Amino acid sequence: MKLSIIVPVYKIRRYLQRCIESILQQTYTDYELILVDDGSPDGCGSVCDRFALECDKVKVIHKKNGGLSSARNAGIAAAKGEYITFVDGDDTIASGTYYYNMRILMSNPDIDILEYPVTKNYESPQSEVLSFKPEKVSGNDIFPDWIKRKGYEHSFSWNKIYRAELFNFVRFPEGEVFEDTFITPTLYESAYNVYYSDCGFYYYYKNEGSITSSHSFKSQFFLYRNSVSLYEKVNDTYKMHDEAKEILLNSLDRLTDLHRCSDGEKSEYLKARKMLKGRKIAPKELFNMNIPTKRKIKFIIFSLFGIKAHCCLFAALNKKLC
Repeated sequence: MKLSIIVPVYKIRRYLQRCIESILQQTYTDYELILVDDGSPDGCGSVCDRFALECDKVKVIHKKNGGLSSARNAGIAAAKGEYITFVDGDDTIASGTYYYNMRILMSNPDIDILEYPVTKNYESPQSEVLSFKPEKVSGNDIFPDWIKRKGYEHSFSWNKIYRAELFNFVRFPEGEVFEDTFITPTLYESAYNVYYSDCGFYYYYKNEGSITSSHSFKSQFFLYRNSVSLYEKVNDTYKMHDEAKEILLNSLDRLTDLHRCSDGEKSEYLKARKMLKGRKIAPKELFNMNIPTKRKIKFIIFSLFGIKAHCCLFAALNKKLC
């Protein structure tokens, strides 16, 4: 078997059939579909079982609720394919996506990760297409190239096909959200060959109640922490200082998002700030960066007066203590 398709399932009954059918209608046939019922209380498990009875390609795992990472890890542990891919249960796959991309992988057996196009916010006014020019990147160039093309802005797990061996020593961090921003850089560092494909489409739907729409301190902290970790790796380890500056600005935006959360403790905000203590960009450098003027002004405050002033400003705007 060549491909294992892992679908975590939790509280998505209204979307689940649409997702499963988009996979079963693929023209590529050498796959197994692993539906991981993560203790969903809305009857998703019975939908999964029905499809398993109707199609022998479908396997179902029923487990106690443990979160998205736990569900994906359970699917990885059960996977039999040479390659693994993920689909969120409220999204869909365009016809022919696996057929054309698996042909690329079969013709290039040295590829470890294949990334293919996405339509974000599919069927909404905010729809946005992420596409690629066909290109293969190898060896020590993979991670720096990923940074230069700002792959961290689309570090999704689901629009990629991975060699299963990449998961021999890595798993999604359980108990966390925005886990993609943690594991994706690690996988790209581990790969020997990466291919950017122009074939197929992953259709990402922005649905109410999804993890990415959550704005709690806990969820936003994981996103912020992973951004800071990436900045430190790019700046301190890879010495890609120009590229690191943009990631630093993204980290500051994440920190601003934290200050918009109403459920955090003052001590938690102080701890978050310390993660970027001493990190600055000279105002002259900011003026030379290709970012909007309003954003430049925002970050000049940070550069001139430091992280505390930056955060206190946004804390005051959001009527929070600094």
